[in-house]
Amino acid sequence: MSEAEKEDSSSGPEAVGEALRSAVEKTLAATAESATGTRERAQGLLDDVVKRGQSAREEVARRGESATSRLADAIGELRAADSESLDRLTGRLDALERRLAALEAAQKIHPNPLPEIETTPLEPDEQGDPRD
Repeated sequence: MSEAEKEDSSSGPEAVGEALRSAVEKTLAATAESATGTRERAQGLLDDVVKRGQSAREEVARRGESATSRLADAIGELRAADSESLDRLTGRLDALERRLAALEAAQKIHPNPLPEIETTPLEPDEQGDPRD
């Protein structure tokens, strides 16, 4: 092709199409680089969110284990206190039973009859001198 033909082809419809194609390719290349950067930033943000989520999950699990442990300790203390209280009450009940049995046995050995109470009131002259 001669110089003249090249000049004609560079200014003709083919040249315009080629220039448009080149501009589109450059735009797509620039957009692809920008999209790659955006994708990398989005991936980085997503990775950060995932790490924070894992960290939060681990913290919740740790706190849950701690709370479970404290609750188990508290229940154990309550059970021990209930057991101790029950033992003390059982001892007091046994002591009361022994004391009652002793009082009942003493009553059988030495009965203490109640004095007879006169049901009719005495006349004032029948009542004795209170100073006697």
